[in-house]
Amino acid sequence: MKTKVLISTLLLLCFSCNNTKYKQPNEEELSESKSIFKKESLQGAWQLVSYYNYVNDQIKDSTVSDSKQKQIKLYTDGKFMWSKKRPADSTEWFAFGNYNINDNILTENVEYGSLTMDNIMKLRKTFEYELILSENRFNQIELDENGSRIYSENYIKLE
Repeated sequence: MKTKVLISTLLLLCFSCNNTKYKQPNEEELSESKSIFKKESLQGAWQLVSYYNYVNDQIKDSTVSDSKQKQIKLYTDGKFMWSKKRPADSTEWFAFGNYNINDNILTENVEYGSLTMDNIMKLRKTFEYELILSENRFNQIELDENGSRIYSENYIKLE
């Protein structure tokens, strides 16, 4: 629990707040995303566009990604890599590893990363998310130990 709170706090500190509201996926979209797993995959390049913070499994607020600190995730057939552009040091925030999807759960196992990620990996190397996947976007949602939503990263497909 302390680890999740620490990691969540570290990630949230990296981002500025913005009260722009986004529509939460409805039941039809969630149902559709489960069937898409058979047709779609995460393979490709994705750009982070926003974040949601949840309270009682409902979106409490949202934040648009800072265009000066672009974050990209790349997925191949079993491997992933993400990097975040940081003006002070563009090599400081990245990770590489393997992943799998089981039902609507995305599991990422980090093999190595930047100094910041290395420090996080001392506490945790495996990250599990609820995954909502559609043709041109996906949401990876951090869950607490009770399975309740905490926050999500929301991506659009680049290619």
